[in-house]
Amino acid sequence: MRSLVIEDEPQIGAYVSRLLGQLHGVVDLVGSIADARQALDNFKYDLAIVDRMLPDGDALEVVTALSQSPDRPAIIMLTSKDAKEDVIDGLNGGADDYLGKPFEPQELIARVRAVLRRPRLLAPSVLSLGNVELHLGSNEVVVADRKILLRRREALILGALLMRRDRVITRAALIEEIYGFDDEIESNTLEAQVSRLRKKLAAFGGDVEIRSMRGIGYILRLATPR
Repeated sequence: MRSLVIEDEPQIGAYVSRLLGQLHGVVDLVGSIADARQALDNFKYDLAIVDRMLPDGDALEVVTALSQSPDRPAIIMLTSKDAKEDVIDGLNGGADDYLGKPFEPQELIARVRAVLRRPRLLAPSVLSLGNVELHLGSNEVVVADRKILLRRREALILGALLMRRDRVITRAALIEEIYGFDDEIESNTLEAQVSRLRKKLAAFGGDVEIRSMRGIGYILRLATPR
């Protein structure tokens, strides 16, 4: 899952981002409408948490535009602008939910889980190929009936590969899915993480292989019997 937090108060933005980190996905944080548009032009999001009053305007316009997109994310407005009329405007403008500040962290997470359960965003809870099963929303993978706890990035890589089993995923697309747009990524970082994941799957008897397609990307498929 990839989430976008649109919040101009750095402390609140960082706090909301940490809360969303419990859902084991990538979280991008921006503080203006202009930066939000740039992020939305570059990435597809499953969830957007949106403050209304930003330095360059009312983010309701972003919500309205997002709600009309065919692959729109779930949208929760999180704002101190929470009079009854404001809530009505936000929901009519395309938000799935509207929560005033200050807020209880448990309530925000509960509302996030609720909007993500709606049919347009339903996804399988387990992805599998051969004797490898990844439990989405956690870093736990089962390999040949043995549980392994992966690092967060390794789990995201495996999830992206399983979603495209037997198909090539480009290096650029894989980076987009597992890193935030402002992450500093060294040239060999992805390759090192894929290599660690490959070794872990093999060490526990996984019957799948991650093949590198030189100059293109990676493909996950059942290993060829020897």
